[in-house]
Amino acid sequence: MPADTPQPPSKPAFTDDHELMLAVTLPVRWGDMDAQGHVNNVQYFRFTEQARIEWFERFAPDRHGEGKGPVVAQTSCRYIRSVVYPATLEILVYCAVPGRSSFRHRYVMRDAKDVSVIYAEGEAVMVWIDHETQKSTPIPDRVRDRLPRA
Repeated sequence: MPADTPQPPSKPAFTDDHELMLAVTLPVRWGDMDAQGHVNNVQYFRFTEQARIEWFERFAPDRHGEGKGPVVAQTSCRYIRSVVYPATLEILVYCAVPGRSSFRHRYVMRDAKDVSVIYAEGEAVMVWIDHETQKSTPIPDRVRDRLPRA
């Protein structure tokens, strides 16, 4: 692996059918914390949202062409360990082989300084839609060509 390739966790349970495509590093801000003294659960979704946006900017920057584009159809998070300020996160973005109009991201949120510390795992399902009809439409070839293949 090249030096800049992110190292996956030792044995992520769900990544057998997903390809690691990107690692995003994000600082935890003081304001991400809640009254219990750890990062608020909603912020985990914001962290994965930012990683997803960076993935789209790199792999599908022209994603809203021709009145069609992706929407998040489903998202989830499995909390494993609390994040406490100060911290720097590394979000690994995995992508599955796409279907006709949808594909799935899976996320591993870990400590950037100690990659053995896993904070959370998450998922988001994106569906390509026609913005006018609000119905699913095939993922364009220009995007599909950048996604994992079976």
